[in-house]
Amino acid sequence: TNVTVRDARAYRCAMTQKTVGPKRRDEYRASATEYLFSHVSPLVIKEAQRQVGIIFGDLPNAMAPENLITVHIRWGDKFWEMDLAKIEEYIGAIQSLIKSDTSLVGPDGLVHIYLATEDPKAHNEFLAAVPSHWRVYADITLQEINAFRPIKGNRASHATRNTKGKAGLVAMGSLLVALEAKGYVLTTKSNFSSLINHLRRKIVNRQCRSSEGNIIDDDACTVAIDLRPDVW
Repeated sequence: TNVTVRDARAYRCAMTQKTVGPKRRDEYRASATEYLFSHVSPLVIKEAQRQVGIIFGDLPNAMAPENLITVHIRWGDKFWEMDLAKIEEYIGAIQSLIKSDTSLVGPDGLVHIYLATEDPKAHNEFLAAVPSHWRVYADITLQEINAFRPIKGNRASHATRNTKGKAGLVAMGSLLVALEAKGYVLTTKSNFSSLINHLRRKIVNRQCRSSEGNIIDDDACTVAIDLRPDVW
């Protein structure tokens, strides 16, 4: 894609939020995200493949289930910027998704959930709340990165320094794993949720096309519920 001077100026307007409305601003940013991820480093792809093999290793072919639901929980210090969604809200959103799209429930009655969170408290509370027929797969950052974080606060920069950059690579791999899903529960007031949502709309959904090769609609491949919508 060739980026013209006019495109760059329009995008700057979107970023400064002065002349472009929220809907159009979100489209600019989603398109910019699509462009940035049009050529993903083989190192990141290899990392995502490594994570898939670990997380879904006991499933057939060690691959993510076709009816996977990604749930992104951003707690930690995010309370400064948004009203944190409670676990009950996430559970209710998942129930709404599987009620509206029965293909998210496997033939064996299982619901497969990838819990994209680096917060041990969120992970533990979520596990305590889910029904027995929901199978939860944990974000690998819980195992590999949390030991390098400070006791208080998110401090992603600390983890990056303490792991000599590995934390960033693991996070990027986790992002690609999250995109293996068909259903999503997000809070786009979180930048990471926004990133997932933009890639879901602009890249994952492009995989579903009509017989004429045209994109069907914005949610042709996937479905999503946004518990804290926002345009950042």
